[in-house]
Amino acid sequence: MWQQLPRKAAGTSLILAPLLGLVAVCAWPPLRTSDRAQIAAIAVHPGRWYVFSLFILLSSYLLVPAVLALMRVLRPSRPGWAVLAGSLALFGILISIGDSAIELMYWQMGTPGASLSQMAALAARYNAAPGVSLLYLAGGVAVLCGMTLLAAGLWRSRAVPAWTAAGIIAATVVNIVGLSSASVPLAIASYALMLAALGRIAIIVLSGPDSHVEAPAASVHIPAGATAHLEHDIQAS
Repeated sequence: MWQQLPRKAAGTSLILAPLLGLVAVCAWPPLRTSDRAQIAAIAVHPGRWYVFSLFILLSSYLLVPAVLALMRVLRPSRPGWAVLAGSLALFGILISIGDSAIELMYWQMGTPGASLSQMAALAARYNAAPGVSLLYLAGGVAVLCGMTLLAAGLWRSRAVPAWTAAGIIAATVVNIVGLSSASVPLAIASYALMLAALGRIAIIVLSGPDSHVEAPAASVHIPAGATAHLEHDIQAS
């Protein structure tokens, strides 16, 4: 799949994915400790919550081609490692897309006319459901393991600067902790670090050739005299 990803699309996604995430968490309204207080805060800042919800969802979408771009960089030296690590990361990212889309539902929970008590009870039941929490836990573990393996492979193959590989791992850990604990400073720091690391790799990708385009096979011209000589040798043998 990553072989068909155009070079410009790959490089652009590496920049836009963390950049849109950074915009999202910068717009994040003040967070509260209870579901009722949080929905009440959303009702006070509906515009900021919508910006957060929209941009965090777009960032999650763009992480898919961004991971494919990392797999593309790693593939020439470690193709099997790229498939394993990338598949783990993509599995977790697809789950996180669903989690990000739920933020739009929270945005609607805070609209005027909605019952605060009913919306808070619904949010509490949703957050406490084992089927939900276990799914998101599996997604977080998959993202962490996949991105760590991708970064380790990139570092071992020396395909990217060592600090970018370390930055990917650190940013992934801080991002998961920041988003799960609803910590705005940690979330901002994680996306800023991810933007620096992936942005540097984007420069490498954008400055390289389109690896998905195979060079045409060179035509071999056989002189007519050589063909006649070859036929003569075959008949003589």
